[in-house]
Amino acid sequence: MRHEIQLVGKGGQGVRLASSILSRACGIYDGKNLVETHLYGAAARGGLSESELVISGEEIYYVKVQNPDFLVALSQDAYDEYGAAVKDDGMIIADEFYVKNYNAEDKRLAMFPLTRTALDVVGALIAVNVVTLGVLSALDPELSPESVRSAIKDLVAGKYLDKNLEAFDKGLELGESK
Repeated sequence: MRHEIQLVGKGGQGVRLASSILSRACGIYDGKNLVETHLYGAAARGGLSESELVISGEEIYYVKVQNPDFLVALSQDAYDEYGAAVKDDGMIIADEFYVKNYNAEDKRLAMFPLTRTALDVVGALIAVNVVTLGVLSALDPELSPESVRSAIKDLVAGKYLDKNLEAFDKGLELGESK
């Protein structure tokens, strides 16, 4: 079954690394087929950064996300530009620090203190991506938290690993509380 995840934020929020962690978790540890694509033009300077993952137990014939099952919106622009395409039974995970204008009646929307949690746990904004992976792993039945944790261990540098695992665990707690 085809499963689509879209991660969108600003350059510097770690969207690309989060996508690579999910790809490793699903492709290597869970043995699923996947396609990972990125759009990040001027993202290093704060522009929009987007990563898409198509995950399937079968062959993937079309590589672009069309109607995501999950959208992670780490900025207002991300929510505004990509929110409408999410499936009716899908979910939008949004960062309450950056996403201020939204449709409160949208049943797909779940607001989380992603940035606040990253600052509280790690003391740096850069950990928002790993907090987000925790939330996503708790809410998306297609993801295995154990596989995501293993991929984090593979891709995060040693001196940052413990804090990132702590941030991931806090994200799991946030996601499980919804």
